[in-house]
Amino acid sequence: MSRPHRIANRQHLEQALVHLSNDPRLAAVAARAGAIPFRARRAEGFEALISIVVSQQLSVAAADTIFGRLKAQLGPFVPQKLLAAEEKDLRHCGLSAPKQRHIKSIAAAILEGTLDLRCLRRMQDDDARAHLVAVKGIGPWTADIYLMSALGRADIWPIGDVGLQAATQRALGLKKRPSEQQMERLSKVWRPWRTIAARMLWIHEDRIRREKKLAQAALRAKKRKQR
Repeated sequence: MSRPHRIANRQHLEQALVHLSNDPRLAAVAARAGAIPFRARRAEGFEALISIVVSQQLSVAAADTIFGRLKAQLGPFVPQKLLAAEEKDLRHCGLSAPKQRHIKSIAAAILEGTLDLRCLRRMQDDDARAHLVAVKGIGPWTADIYLMSALGRADIWPIGDVGLQAATQRALGLKKRPSEQQMERLSKVWRPWRTIAARMLWIHEDRIRREKKLAQAALRAKKRKQR
């Protein structure tokens, strides 16, 4: 069995960018996105997985605040401590009832042995994703983000990510936001580097939004001067 494909160094990133440049649809996207920074893998394991669950549907700032409170509340960040935490204390950290259930389910699965984060390192992408989503509280989005960010997998394409769908729609000039099935079809030519394609599209969308905000701020400033 071949080893899982990872982005382990800058050379891998350069290989990905060369491959993606063969698709003319990404030419304008790459130009606006600019240089894609190499990201070393962030810490993997229980804490990294829980941080991803906490971050769902939140801004980066809000997620960081809540996760910081959770770390302070637990002390040693281990499954046993999380399972023992009381609902009121987790709520005080900013965690909703559903997220509390999700993270406790993950902690219990690790202690029971039904979730083995160490074994994920050796699994192929599909097997690793299946192992993760088999746990209640881990959906496809969480699994994909963990594989991308914590394990540095190179060909992860989170088809259910609404932000990525919107970014793909704008970048490719589609009339409406693509479905998950359409996202899968659109990305086939980017294999085996779809993680980098996703990052490029996210950066491209972020740049456009920032440019719009700057343009709107400049227009407001101009109008104030004309008064």
